[in-house]
Amino acid sequence: MLQNRERLAREAVRKVLKNAPFLFTKEGSQRFYRSHMEAESVERLVALAREGDKEALEILKKYARGARGVLARGLRLNVPTVLHEFVWEWFIDGPPKAKSGSSPKDTGLKKVTIALCVKIVSQDYGFDEYTSPGRRDDPDVPMSACRLVAQELGLSERYVEEIWAEYKEMVLRSPARPN
Repeated sequence: MLQNRERLAREAVRKVLKNAPFLFTKEGSQRFYRSHMEAESVERLVALAREGDKEALEILKKYARGARGVLARGLRLNVPTVLHEFVWEWFIDGPPKAKSGSSPKDTGLKKVTIALCVKIVSQDYGFDEYTSPGRRDDPDVPMSACRLVAQELGLSERYVEEIWAEYKEMVLRSPARPN
């Protein structure tokens, strides 16, 4: 029974990797965030742009060009105050500086997908989420969801545990998957 459950759980993780490999790539993550960013409010885009997000800046420029076209045709348009303020900041202070280092846009989708795999293995196949940290190297310790996902994805168990700890609350709030 336990071996069958583990085999089925491993197959489920492999299926995610096989059917949706883009979920684990930097490019896939960036496309995902870009498509969601385009639906954001001007206020949220300005906040991201102030942090140096280049994609938010591009989306705001596109919005501003559209607004300029509407105004040029003599039509009225209510441009949000926050955008006016940001344009003044840029005019006076120059463009915002981007933060150095890796961005959640590069790895966020991969991490959420890993957390969802842990959720599936834990909830659908009945594995405990974690292995006791002191027993990670013990071959006789029972299989955990984080360990199984790590093995199937070629990652360290500790890395998957860190992802699970960070994203657990979010993925447990997500709606149930259709059967």
